[in-house]
Formats: sequence, C-alpha cells, structure tokens
Amino acid sequence: MARRRVSPDPFEVQIDALDRQGRGRAAYQDRALLVHGALPGETVRAKHLFGRRFRGQAETLEVLHAAPERVTAPCPSFGACSACSLQHLAETEQLAFKQKHLLDLLQESGGLRPERVLAPLSGARWSYRRKARLSVRDVPAKGRILVGFRERDARFVMDMQTCHTLAAPIAAALPELSTLLGTLDARSQIPQLEASCGDDQAALVLRHMEPLSAADKERLECFQADTGLRLYLQPKGPDTVHPLTSGPSQLRYALPAFDLEFRFEPLDFVQVNGSMNELMIQQALDLLALEPEDRVLDLFCGLGNFTLPLAQQAGSVLGLEGSEDLVARGLENARHNGLEQVAFRAVDLYGEQLRDQWPSETFDAVLLDPPRSGAGAVLPLIAATGASKLLYVSCNPETLASDAALLVREHGYQLRAAGAMDMFPQTTHIEAMALFTRPGETTNGA
Repeated sequence: MARRRVSPDPFEVQIDALDRQGRGRAAYQDRALLVHGALPGETVRAKHLFGRRFRGQAETLEVLHAAPERVTAPCPSFGACSACSLQHLAETEQLAFKQKHLLDLLQESGGLRPERVLAPLSGARWSYRRKARLSVRDVPAKGRILVGFRERDARFVMDMQTCHTLAAPIAAALPELSTLLGTLDARSQIPQLEASCGDDQAALVLRHMEPLSAADKERLECFQADTGLRLYLQPKGPDTVHPLTSGPSQLRYALPAFDLEFRFEPLDFVQVNGSMNELMIQQALDLLALEPEDRVLDLFCGLGNFTLPLAQQAGSVLGLEGSEDLVARGLENARHNGLEQVAFRAVDLYGEQLRDQWPSETFDAVLLDPPRSGAGAVLPLIAATGASKLLYVSCNPETLASDAALLVREHGYQLRAAGAMDMFPQTTHIEAMALFTRPGETTNGA
C-alpha cells in the first residue's frame, strides 16, 4: 500500500487528550496525531511536521477554541525551547497530569493501586532550577555566542536572554555570559556550562576543549569579581574540575525545618528544586514514622540529603552510595551537623560484587532513591534485610512501576501509599514517592 502523502497546508483538528510527553492527542484523517502546544478539549489550527523523526506529529499554529485549563506561558521561548513543555497548562492540571501518569503506570505494570493516593507535592513553580547544563554555541550569523538550553527536538541552542525556571542568579547572568564568552580566545572551544546554585552563592563550570590563554583567564577572573558567580574550569573529565581562583569553593544549602546545612561541590548531585526537596523529605519521614531505636538503610544516599534527616529520628542510619566523592561529602556533612549515629559506605549498587559488599546488619526500614534506571538487583537484597517498611523515591515512574510490581509479587510487600511530586514544574518530568510495608505493618497515615 502506498504511503499517504502528508499535505503541508494548515488544517483544523480537535484534541482529545495529552500524551506522556505533554503533546495533544488527536485523530486526523483516520490516523493518530500528536500536536505540540495543544491541550485536551481544544480546537486548533495546525500543520504537519516533516522528517522521519516527526512522523505523525504536528505543530499548533493557532488555538481556535481554548481549553479552560490553558494559561498564557510567560516565557517567549516556550514552544521552541526543550526545557519546558507545560507552561501553557494551569498548575492544578499539571499536577493532575503527573498524578494520573504515575497511577496509570502502576496499574499497567503490575495491576497495582496504592491503598492511599498521596496528594501531589508542589513547591516553587518558577526560578526553582538550581542545577542545569547549558549549551554554548558560537553563531557567526548572529554575531555572538548563544548560551542556553537546546531547541526542542534539535541540536541548535536557544537564543535566550533569560529563563523563568532557572535560579535567578543564573538566569540574570545569561546575557553577560554571552558577552563574556564572545571575548575569549577559546570562544569556539567551550561547548557547555554546568550551573549550580547554593543558598548564598552560584557557580559555573566551564568545559573547555583546549587550554585557556592567560588573557582568557584574566577575563574570567574579572567576570567572577564583577558578578559574584564562582567560576570553575573543566579541561577534561569531571575529575579535572577546579576553581578558577583560590578561596572557599564549596556551595551550601540548608534544610531549615531540620536545622541542617549541606556542603556540596558544583558537579555533585543535589535535588534541583530546593523548596520541593524539603517538602519531599518531610513527607518521607511522615510516612516512615520512625521510632528512636529504628535501624535505617539509605540506598543511593548521595551526600546525605535523606540520610541526615533520618538520623535525627532513628537510632542509626547507614547510607550506601556508589560515588566515593559523595560518600566523603556525606561524612563531612554528618560531622558538620553534629550527627554521630550515621555511617556511610562506598558500594556500587549496580556492581557484580554487590552481594559481597552488602551489609550483614538487619534493618527496620529502608529508603532508596535510585537513578532513572531503577533499583535493579538491590530489590531481593532489600527484602532479605527484614525491613518492614520501604520508602521508594523515584525520578522515573516507569522504573518505579516495574520495581513496585517485583516488590509486591516476588518479595511480599504491599503498596500502601504513592503519589507524584512536582520537582520540575512546567515540564513533563515526574518524581514520585511510594511506601511499601510487610503485611500487618501499620504506618503513619497509610
């Protein structure tokens, strides 16, 4: 059968639903169509996108009948920029979209429905992003360096003068960064910047492919002095990152509700949304409802973001983490905050030697916060610890759903509570939290 030719002419179409990437679902000429920038219940004028990667996709040209959930996106780059995909959708509907996605995945993966659906957690909606990787591109046609996120579905760099989701110190510096990089001898040899913000200081890591000249370093030092942004250089891999100048280099963030302060380096993993992070930790503690004598295992613990608050309520906490640098940071943060009932160990939680390195102790509760790939081989080892409560914090609801099915079917846990967390507002990215218990275990509110 010959493939139906797609017309380049605009057309009207009605939108039925949102897909999991935030695109409008529609049926047009008896075929499924995904329409960028359209919301359920809307009638839009659209045009087809061409190219193999965009087959079955269209772009909204005009909203003819708007959904009541539509709001005006504040960012002039919205729609073209890859950083955000839901600025046109009201906050309550963004939360509902993410909650439904999570619950649908749990149902699809294992036929699971939590006994209690947790209300979606939501914190700062704008200027929240304290960690970001920004692309850099020398564009002679524009006569300057572009610094920002990439265009949606493309390798081009957005021409950004500000950003509504980046933390204010970084967003405000975008024009100055463009000007600065345009003055460097190495302007074509800097492919990206890593931005990282603490509570009282912001840092930028410049990846440079060739050694910087003395003149370039002097220009960077002047920029650092003028803006207050702390600059770091990265000539090769992450282990080569070093401050441009000597002096105090660590960033800090506080958890006021817990009277804790964390020190971290610019490339360390920290939760991107500070206000959401504190809400997330409080919800985790509420669900676990620890007793003063409880022994807790914190997996994928990083620099101790959950470990230290857990240690304030439990008898002892052991944090396992694959990065030796983060283990060192966790120990430093425990000492800095005067917590003695906490220990950290460097263990590759995806490694072949995991069983040999696994702790021999038993635990009352386990908290895990794995990468997007999920918990993998750790699940049967968790079950063998004897822990009656397991709290799973996820940055990927798909792997959470598959891991949840294994915990319930193969390891005897019950899914007591689950809910979405909006760590990345204005995007389709979903974080989630789920509580599992052994049969007969009672928990706080679940």
